[in-house]
Amino acid sequence: MGASGWHYRAPYAGSVKATHKFVQAQLLSSGDYVWPWEDFDPEYVTPVPRPRSLPDLNAAKDSENFWDCGTHSILDTHEISESDGVGTIRPLSTTELTTVFGTPQPSAADFDRVFQPGPSGPLADLMGERWTGRSLVLYHNGTPTEVFFWGFSGD
Repeated sequence: MGASGWHYRAPYAGSVKATHKFVQAQLLSSGDYVWPWEDFDPEYVTPVPRPRSLPDLNAAKDSENFWDCGTHSILDTHEISESDGVGTIRPLSTTELTTVFGTPQPSAADFDRVFQPGPSGPLADLMGERWTGRSLVLYHNGTPTEVFFWGFSGD
């Protein structure tokens, strides 16, 4: 199938971590993601039902088969971290924010001016390795208002 790029923009929920969990819960409820066991032959692999909650999703990630495909979405991540690693989302640094937006606290207008969907543009250049993501907070008059997540996962 190959890996997929993904991105989500959501209202700030008190922290990047809380917003991450909110986006994952919304995506779980929508069902708009790849589920690895739908493409495997049930004769050879015991299917796992689509998760209904984040704990169900985390349990499914313990299966080796999950990582053969993944969900091709933010569901393939599990933590916000300053360091890279499988399943992590790393916030942009102050230097990266200033380089891309000209400020460490970009506004929605700054973001809309810079963002280009797909594998081009300055944010695509900052994407990490497969099975990881990045994030940035958008501000209005110094107050966080939204979080943008993007990454690359699946196989």
